[in-house]
Amino acid sequence: MLVADFAGYSSHVGRNEERAVHAARGHLDAVELVIGLHRGRVVKTMGDGLLAEFASSRDAVGCAAAIQHRMMERNAPLETDEQMLLRVGVHSGEILSESGDIFGDDVNIAARIEAHAPIGGFAVSERVRDEVAGRLDIAFRDAGSPVFKNISRSIRLFDWMPLRQADAPVARPKAVADKPSLAVLPLTNWSANPQTEYIADGLTEDIISALARVPWLFVIARNSSFAYKGTPMDVRQIGRDLGVRYVLEGSMRIQGNRIRVSGQLADTASGAQVWSERFDGTDEDIFDLQDKVAAAVVAAVAPTVQMAEMERAAQSVPGNASAYDYYLQGLAALNRAQVTKAADFLDAAIKASPGYAKAMALRAWCHTLNVAWRVGYLQDTDRARGGELANAALDLAPDDLEVAAYAGYTLSFFGLEIERGMGLVRQACEGCPSFAWAWTSLAMLEALQGDSLKVLDLADRARQLNPKDPLWFRALVAIAAVHRDAGRFEEALEAAQEGLRLNPNVVVLYVHSICALCELDRMSEAKTLARRLLDLSPQFTVSRFQDHHIHFRAALHTKQNTHWLREVGLPE
Repeated sequence: MLVADFAGYSSHVGRNEERAVHAARGHLDAVELVIGLHRGRVVKTMGDGLLAEFASSRDAVGCAAAIQHRMMERNAPLETDEQMLLRVGVHSGEILSESGDIFGDDVNIAARIEAHAPIGGFAVSERVRDEVAGRLDIAFRDAGSPVFKNISRSIRLFDWMPLRQADAPVARPKAVADKPSLAVLPLTNWSANPQTEYIADGLTEDIISALARVPWLFVIARNSSFAYKGTPMDVRQIGRDLGVRYVLEGSMRIQGNRIRVSGQLADTASGAQVWSERFDGTDEDIFDLQDKVAAAVVAAVAPTVQMAEMERAAQSVPGNASAYDYYLQGLAALNRAQVTKAADFLDAAIKASPGYAKAMALRAWCHTLNVAWRVGYLQDTDRARGGELANAALDLAPDDLEVAAYAGYTLSFFGLEIERGMGLVRQACEGCPSFAWAWTSLAMLEALQGDSLKVLDLADRARQLNPKDPLWFRALVAIAAVHRDAGRFEEALEAAQEGLRLNPNVVVLYVHSICALCELDRMSEAKTLARRLLDLSPQFTVSRFQDHHIHFRAALHTKQNTHWLREVGLPE
């Protein structure tokens, strides 16, 4: 059994109780995952510590070392007074079990050992030291035989401390230049039945294959990842070995017909955890479960990595950023609806790397936003330049799904190559099922150019993939259009107004709202909204708006728009 406790916890509570409790919970959550990865079971947590049991001393000692390595990683970015350090004690012997808890003299001894363990390290009894001798590459220091309260017999202890942070190697190969790189370690099988190992291995392979389809990730092949199976290692060392920026590790446990899969994503530069999640299911259809878990992991990990990369790029030294950093900062600006700023970053990326197809495709999309959000005087220029960039990007990277999505959307939106553009966006959805932006864009194109009956399903798929999408207002444009087309004007108004709350700069959302209000005979509100539209976009005219929409096939963009926009007094 293993006992862990935070040293000096009361002092942390005295300085800032809320922060201490929150930090302790976060650390213990990370420790619980480490315990699971070493085939252990957390018996109970006690606020500032925990008790766990293992099937073998080897697992318990290996886990104790991994816990302290993980704690060292988690504490590394913190100020000294914010760091929380664990003491860990390990002992083996007989236990009594009742209602999931464990008792007995040997459990009490483990607790006493923990109290004498070095801070930031662990101590084991002589019995445990003998049981793991020659089975683990761990060097112990003889710590003598302290007197234990209420324990009559003498117990000799042996200590272990991890390498100091300063002693650890820090050099690491540079990750792939134009996309973040990731390794998926084999899932650890916690199940009592070792014959279920194939399920964990199969699920690992499914996750690797699914992540490899994400266009903005470089995923290390299976053979390299599986070389680490059963070998506890610091994620930073794995990062150095494989030249990857992120490591995904996890575990699987089968109890009866219930299956739980846990995963954790770590940044190999700092060792910090950037994502963790659990997935539960049954073994009634194990293959269906594997598909669902793989899809859920990809849907969570891919955007997490992308957001982490954006944050990293934002910290680049001005003037020294790479083309990829400029690209990421452009993407981040678009997520904040800052089109002009995004265009500047993307222009810088293209200047730094003239053949950067992905930056070109994203820059092409920016031209569609100039029209969709502003309906300004440069519609013809935006259409021409957007199409030029889209085609250039496709020529440079015809097999890149991100390029296909952004460029295809641009070509179809501008009415330049409608069928080809929609086909490219569909290709991106099919090739990368977790690409939420592509699903939203396909919903918009179907509303404008294709089959409106598909729109709500496509938008729902995008929402499931990215429930916190900062650009969700894009889907609301399509949803409002479909409801208007079907005569559901209350629903159309609700969707359009929700979109305006998220982004008050989208001209077409004003148009949807105004027309829906007119259909509902709420003319006064429609005229008020028309005045707000002109305040936002003084250059707006009915003819200019309709000139752009003549490229669209949707029935919505017809004379009805013109009629209502004129009725509320918008200029011809």
